Amino acid sequence: MKKISFITAMILCIGMLAGCGASYAVDESTVFVQKDGSIVSTDVEEFDENTYDYDGLKKYVDDAIRTYNDDNGKGQVKLKNLSVKDHKATLTIAYDSAADYQKFNDIELYTGSVAEALAAGYSFDVSFASVEDGKIALCDVDEFLNDASYKVVIIRGNTNVKVKGKISYVSTVNTTYVDGSTIAIREGTSLVGQENETQGTEAATEVAGTELPAEMQETDGAVSEDDLLSSGDEETEVIFNFDETEGDGSAVESEFSQIYTYIIYK
Repeated sequence: MKKISFITAMILCIGMLAGCGASYAVDESTVFVQKDGSIVSTDVEEFDENTYDYDGLKKYVDDAIRTYNDDNGKGQVKLKNLSVKDHKATLTIAYDSAADYQKFNDIELYTGSVAEALAAGYSFDVSFASVEDGKIALCDVDEFLNDASYKVVIIRGNTNVKVKGKISYVSTVNTTYVDGSTIAIREGTSLVGQENETQGTEAATEVAGTELPAEMQETDGAVSEDDLLSSGDEETEVIFNFDETEGDGSAVESEFSQIYTYIIYK
């Protein structure tokens, strides 16, 4: 009987992406913050198969990971999945820590308790809203700042962030509530504006007219199109680079952000 139960459990593990294993398949780029502090990221980007090829992309990724691990320690960064389909490239990478994610991608990311973040020098002097059960309301930082049970993710990047836990509070600028464990970060959005749309408040207008704190006015970290494109003459072969424009010629949103996003959860 025990043998049958074991085999059944193995079949369920293989047949399901959730449960025994985790699924990182998403339609939008997402940073997954794990309970042990490790990070998994899935990046979804436009990929012109007429210009670039899968083998070139695979070599590019493998070389970057190998170089990083040679410099920083074996197994710090691992490739989990790479696929190209329907003009989209999907890349999933596992990082041993938030520090590895930050160093590998040059995107600032901090994870830990609120107390640890304060000790590390992060300021929570920004506008926050509570998001309990999807109900969004402006709040004061005193509601969570002195509670040792709260964890925090702090990031400067335009991406989705999914945590292993329940999100309670989020900084309002450039954020959108997705679900109880996921927040979308995009330039020009507002968590309070989202609440305004669903509940008819005027809070979004108030936030829009508020001057950002000094830490949120930093400009380092933003990159221009010239910084991302490979230099060289016209005959130089481009192995891989995600497109900088959509099919209609419009610019693709940068993955970098000029401000900090704070996600408070348990």
